[in-house]
Amino acid sequence: MSWLNDLGENLKKIVLMEYKIDQLGEEVKNLRTDVLDHQTRLVRIETMIEMAQSRHRSSPPQVEES
Repeated sequence: MSWLNDLGENLKKIVLMEYKIDQLGEEVKNLRTDVLDHQTRLVRIETMIEMAQSRHRSSPPQVEES
């Protein structure tokens, strides 16, 4: 009967591992969504910086009047 108890315990462990793996898969999907969102925002920020730098380079120098 000892082997039957061992088998039952091992089956419980397998079911628990499967559940945890499924949860981990969902968490990875959520993280992927977050990373893609951050990537999109970063591209926007980089574009804004590049546009500001190009405007700064192309504008004529300003002369201060005293």
